[in-house]
Amino acid sequence: MAMRVPGRISSASLAALAFALAAPAFAAAPVTDEGEIVVTAQKREQNLSDVPAAIQAISGDTLERRGITKLNDLVDFIPGASVVSNAGPGFSTIQIRGVSSGTVGDATVGYYIDDVVFSIPNLQLSPPSRLLDLERTEVLRGPQGTLYGNGAMGGLVRLITAKPNTENWSAKGLGEVSFTESGGTNYNFDGVLNAPLAKDKAGLRISGGYEYLSGFADGAAGKDLNDTRSWNIRGKLLLKPTENLDVTLSIWHIDNKQRYGNNLLTVAPAVVQDPYGVADPRIATVATFYSGSLKWDLGSVALESGTSYIDHKLDIDSVVESVLFGFPVGIRNDSTFKSRSFSQELRLVSQGDSPFKWIIGGIYTNGRILSDIDVNIRGLGDPIPFLTTFGAPLRTKSFAVYGEASYDLFDGKLVPLVGLRYFNDRRSAEGTTGYLGVDTFDSAAQTFDSVNPRFNLTYKPNDKALIYANIAKGFRSGTIQTGAQAQLGQATGVTNTSVLVEPDSLWTYEIGAKLTFGKFYFDGSLYYTDWNNIQIPFNTIGGLPAVVNGGDARIYGIDLGANWRTPLAGLTLQAVANFNTAQFKNVNPQLADSLETAQNGARLPGVPKQNYSFAATYRTAITESLDLNFYGSYSFRDRQQDLASGLQSGRLQIVNLRAGLETNHFRFDIFAENATDERGPVLFTATARQALYPRRIGASVTVKY
Repeated sequence: MAMRVPGRISSASLAALAFALAAPAFAAAPVTDEGEIVVTAQKREQNLSDVPAAIQAISGDTLERRGITKLNDLVDFIPGASVVSNAGPGFSTIQIRGVSSGTVGDATVGYYIDDVVFSIPNLQLSPPSRLLDLERTEVLRGPQGTLYGNGAMGGLVRLITAKPNTENWSAKGLGEVSFTESGGTNYNFDGVLNAPLAKDKAGLRISGGYEYLSGFADGAAGKDLNDTRSWNIRGKLLLKPTENLDVTLSIWHIDNKQRYGNNLLTVAPAVVQDPYGVADPRIATVATFYSGSLKWDLGSVALESGTSYIDHKLDIDSVVESVLFGFPVGIRNDSTFKSRSFSQELRLVSQGDSPFKWIIGGIYTNGRILSDIDVNIRGLGDPIPFLTTFGAPLRTKSFAVYGEASYDLFDGKLVPLVGLRYFNDRRSAEGTTGYLGVDTFDSAAQTFDSVNPRFNLTYKPNDKALIYANIAKGFRSGTIQTGAQAQLGQATGVTNTSVLVEPDSLWTYEIGAKLTFGKFYFDGSLYYTDWNNIQIPFNTIGGLPAVVNGGDARIYGIDLGANWRTPLAGLTLQAVANFNTAQFKNVNPQLADSLETAQNGARLPGVPKQNYSFAATYRTAITESLDLNFYGSYSFRDRQQDLASGLQSGRLQIVNLRAGLETNHFRFDIFAENATDERGPVLFTATARQALYPRRIGASVTVKY
């Protein structure tokens, strides 16, 4: 049975605040059982405790021990972050710190896989990868436009894959079986092989796996229909031709498919949309990431290069039930979005003990997305064409130059930093759009550019305390929509709807602190964000979405968290919390008349007022070679409102439990995910609901050599 929390800030929230919670859960402390956490979020190696920013670093070992294999699971433990939509594997959108504007348009969160920039034009998609065989994840909250560029307005997520070892052979295998409430049996297999090809000179690491998750929703076609099959394989080659030169080459292929998807008619009981004769309803993602990186140590400076190519396809065939002229009908969406992107980044990074530290770099990106859209109405005889596109690629060619410089004053106790980035994006699109049988040809091009500074001041009175102030600009490139969208938006009453959608940008002002008191670690920040010219999607006549620069927003928030290594040996307690206000301002009056959720003073859609989580880890030795492990967590996410319908999701409370035995080469775990069987809905729209995955109970075995 799901637990309930009052609408106002609960006693648990106040307890979390009183407990002085601040940094991200799990690796809130700069030191873990694996030693000091080293991150590269600011494009140079730093200890986590020395980074003057709101950052979360979680090791791959910690992710594995706690059964976190998906980015959406990780989001539950990031203050101020939440899942906006999770229609299916590879079709998920998240927001950080209230920077949310639906699911249409470029992402408002930046993503990197190693040195691969993951970004899909006009789609707010998070990476489809499983979080396995990673060295660590890094999550930065707040705009990262200076070092990471377009789209990193709310924050940045980096997935750093494990490096090959050039000295020792190693292998690891993991097998898991579990059972889904209201569903069936699940299983997955994962493996890792590390091969030193030449001692200290070359190493190869190969990893991959397969996962089957049972469906839990029923429909006219049967039971447990929305099952998921996912597999991936990655190869990573490390070459060290000289002592001062490292070259890494990587290929990662990912293939995910879910029947029907996560859009349901009802959550309890879970019922899928009627397929209306669709032979293979699905949401599928196939992606291949190619990357190469180079680091050349030249003494006082390092030359670094990152090259990447992404081949990505999102394939959708689904039905949404609706009513037309009093008759029940199905709106079928049979669409494929193919994206390809190349990027090349070069930078010089200062090294050594000089008080003057600097970075200078540049990046070029060339990408395109081909949208093959076919939406038709079913249930009134032959399918009726609703919306189609023919040969409608959107192309983007962008470049940016950036730099940051800092100087250590008073033996490093006071460090001012200044950064600047110039971004230039040339976008073009052409093709034919058919709407209700009328075809129109569109061709448009526009160049968008932006100058994006960052200012930071760090005060470090001793090794146990760090206080910082940060001012940074975030931005999102403009884009191009079809003439049909613009005309229908104007006909709806929003007369400034245009083929060209202008960029939006924001400024965030933040103060934060990282403090250590013995075995208690605190990390907290206060922030204010001024977001202008927001790209807001809305439904036009006939339901076709259009995007308009519709208004501004103001966001105030506090991130709180703590990590306490208690006096009881082996017991660590962790917690995080976020409380915020996020409201529209200066909304276009015509848009306000057309979209009930876009009103002056209204809360931004997809943004909960609060989220918090608590976690406990206990580890003790039973014998000299056998350890007992226990992990438990509780996370709460407040209601979120859907942008288009104005409907609100439920409050979510998720409990995860895991216990096991471990030796040097073997680990056995039993677990219960979503132990209270919370269903949601996570997202509540006029035509669909998205549920949490039901309670899953199982066991896993890990063997390593």
